[in-house]
Amino acid sequence: MLHLLDETLEAFLRDVVPLPARDVDVAFEAPDGEWSAALSSRPTVDLYLWDVRPNLAERDYGEVIVEEEDGRRFRRDPLPRVDCRYLVTAWTSEVRDEHSLLGDVLNALLLNPVIRADHLRGAFSAVRPLPSLRLRSGDGSENSDFWSALGGQLKPGLDLVVTITVDAALRAAAGPPTEKVEVRTASVGDAQRS
Repeated sequence: MLHLLDETLEAFLRDVVPLPARDVDVAFEAPDGEWSAALSSRPTVDLYLWDVRPNLAERDYGEVIVEEEDGRRFRRDPLPRVDCRYLVTAWTSEVRDEHSLLGDVLNALLLNPVIRADHLRGAFSAVRPLPSLRLRSGDGSENSDFWSALGGQLKPGLDLVVTITVDAALRAAAGPPTEKVEVRTASVGDAQRS
């Protein structure tokens, strides 16, 4: 499923920034020293997924009834929301070009807080709400630790959080809706005689 999110993000960025495939590569690799040394001379935007966790703030409770196209009805838990955290970096042979490319990606992310349905790939195309995009803020103290863990040189990057809806809930068949309730009563004496 996460590979579909990667494909969705690539389609979104290629269209919105834009990042033409003939001019710019999009990668999903850990931006460590070995990877960066093997890069071609083509400009590259790297989206490294490094953290996945439930989004408890957007969690729904209870059960929902879902009706399939064939009329069957199912009861299921609400679909969970999950935060996928990406480090977004730009790689070119010139620092100014990197900053320009990263700035274009930043602009696209700020102008589009939600990934439109036409960019969604695979199973994501049917799930709502749509994936949301936000840049995570912080004091920056973790950046040097992060790059040290990757064995790379400190580099500017965007801390992108994509919140997705995951359709992984188990479904249980639900009966038809209740249309009529009938209550029968009997007195204690009638119940003892029978």
